[in-house]
Amino acid sequence: MNRKPIIKHLGPWKKKRTIVISDIHGNLDAYLKLLDECDYQEGEDRLLLLGDLIEKGPRNLETLRTIIRQSKQGEVHALMGNCDFTIKNAFLSYRLDFLKQILMIRKNSILHEMASAIGIEFHDTTDMEKFCNILRQNYYEELAFCNDLPHILESDAMIFTHAGIQSEENFGDDFRTPMTTPLFLDSAPKFNKTVVCGHMPVTEYQRHIAHFDPLFSPEKNIYCIDGGNIVKKAGQLNALIFQDNYVEIKRCDLLETAIVKEEVPYHTQIPFFITWNHGQVDLLKKEKQESYVYSPYINRSFWVDNSFLQIRHGQLFATDYTNYQIPLRVNDKVKIVHQYQDRVQIKKDGVLGWCYQRQLKKHSI
Repeated sequence: MNRKPIIKHLGPWKKKRTIVISDIHGNLDAYLKLLDECDYQEGEDRLLLLGDLIEKGPRNLETLRTIIRQSKQGEVHALMGNCDFTIKNAFLSYRLDFLKQILMIRKNSILHEMASAIGIEFHDTTDMEKFCNILRQNYYEELAFCNDLPHILESDAMIFTHAGIQSEENFGDDFRTPMTTPLFLDSAPKFNKTVVCGHMPVTEYQRHIAHFDPLFSPEKNIYCIDGGNIVKKAGQLNALIFQDNYVEIKRCDLLETAIVKEEVPYHTQIPFFITWNHGQVDLLKKEKQESYVYSPYINRSFWVDNSFLQIRHGQLFATDYTNYQIPLRVNDKVKIVHQYQDRVQIKKDGVLGWCYQRQLKKHSI
């Protein structure tokens, strides 16, 4: 297999707007809702999809078929993300033992959906060669579309990648670089061309107040736009819209909505947020509803509701917990993320925080 990154060059776009979305993850409802929020005009707008089109979400096959149809009818360009690579594994019968391990763990996979639709059962004794052969016979167009996706989109002024690139002169010697680079913003150099990427939820770069909207680093000239859709409970699907010299942000999620009925004034606090990558904590004291823990990353001890704690690889994590009591005004709309004790974790305008349950009106969808 040729492991060199595939680069697709984009010509000038003089019509209307360029809309950039990443990490759809088979969340078709959110994707269509976001396009509506953007007032996407097929044939007028250029649409760039920066990988992880499928996998982990509820409607992977329908999402892929929607993107294939859009690619035929409009100026739509998609990249291959690391999650989309499962298609390449099946299409080329590549690393089938590894693919089998993924499918045993990941129940929301397009390959499971394909198999189910044609009455094939998948289990731990499945012959993967035969399994993939049957999928190729029934879903050749879908598999081939994903297999042929490029890894980089480049225009005169911008570079689009799923996860990251090595440098402006060398995007990487292996396609793993644009598909899997971890925490790209932390290690990236400064770029002359504007670089736009997904892959890593933007909240992974934040330690104090978690904001799920696209993140721009003027020092490095990089936009990170993955809002944690599907992979985080508070996640959202983001769109970055470029038109002339202006940049606009749109966001969408399918979380339940509530109305604020009691004002929460701003008060002095030292907020913190516990990320996935740096969420390991040491247990100092455990009680029925809460635990007292220490985070080496933020060098802080704090009480956390036990519903936020989880064990990964034998270590204790407090992922996605924040102590930020978000200021609210009466009749503000907020999104419900997680209810615990007499509190509720909420999201307002892309920002994660908490309030008391009594401060919200009856929830509405």
